[in-house]
Amino acid sequence: MVIPFGFSYLPLKKLALINFEKNPDSMYVGLEPQYFHDDDYGRGYRVIAYRNDGFVDVYDDPGLHDDKDDSFDVTGKGLCERIKTVIEQARFEKQKDGCVTIFFQFIDKYGRLITAGIEEQAKRKTRGLNLLAPVGSSTENPSYLPMFFLYNFDFVRKRNTKLDLKIGGRSIKPDHFPFPIPKDMQWRYFTRYSDDCQIIEFANARTGVLQECIPDEDGRVVQGSVEYQFNESGALLKMWPRQSDHRFLVEFRGGLPDVRSMSNHSEYEDTFKISADDGMGFVSGEYSVRREGRQVQVQLVPAGGWRPDPDSWFTKIMFGNKSVFCSWPKTYRYSQVIDASTLASTSFWKRVPLTD
Repeated sequence: MVIPFGFSYLPLKKLALINFEKNPDSMYVGLEPQYFHDDDYGRGYRVIAYRNDGFVDVYDDPGLHDDKDDSFDVTGKGLCERIKTVIEQARFEKQKDGCVTIFFQFIDKYGRLITAGIEEQAKRKTRGLNLLAPVGSSTENPSYLPMFFLYNFDFVRKRNTKLDLKIGGRSIKPDHFPFPIPKDMQWRYFTRYSDDCQIIEFANARTGVLQECIPDEDGRVVQGSVEYQFNESGALLKMWPRQSDHRFLVEFRGGLPDVRSMSNHSEYEDTFKISADDGMGFVSGEYSVRREGRQVQVQLVPAGGWRPDPDSWFTKIMFGNKSVFCSWPKTYRYSQVIDASTLASTSFWKRVPLTD
């Protein structure tokens, strides 16, 4: 069998996003602290600093061992600079009563001390929601489809919350929630967070030679951290991570055919579906495989976008069919060209305008 593409799993456990576009710093308009915990990737914090020019600076704890710069291709215009620095006094905790506490500080590349502290002290309950993060909505040059599933995602409450952000000694006011709508009858900041993340980079763009593999008697193949299911004719039926705290399943209806078994001037089209845990919804789309001589072209189009599973009036308002949350995957296109004889392959993603 031939494996046409796969996906990468990032062991990101927690993240928050503090926006201050309405009161920007001279260099940054947002900060995103992230927490990783993995034997290979490392343990520690990362802060993504969103720049005024659309790029990002990335500040990594020395305890993180990742060096994949292309992971930041989906953050605006991409990576500007990556810096190793100590993220001091870092804390990211959610209490049993639903109150979140987040703190971190570090010296940025301009020599300024950046300090952020969030401490909720609300009496009333808050209810998290499930979200496919629309990080890909502002990407200009994607190298993968960002399937960033955030469980128990929530917005920081205003009442009785201590929120302090300073850059170079200057106090920065975080943005308020952009719509005059209370969530769970409580007013919110636009600052949001999740302490339960599943981050998948689906179908990473690359150039190389596709791998051939021998399935077991059940038609399954294990390659790294991904497991594949093939049918008897060599068509790829589905793929999923071997180990994950949450479900992630990619299904190809009818099966993605083996490029070597296709006859000349032949074409195959069908649909695919990407699903996560119950309550998260799914992404759907269409795929096609065409062969002309030795050249085979594969395309994936997530034309169905994200179909959420809203469970409250707030999520029904936020996740309308034409909202950015649901529509951004529709603008992604995956193309792959394969030589059926040598299995040499080149793949890439591009964005197209939304038509509806």
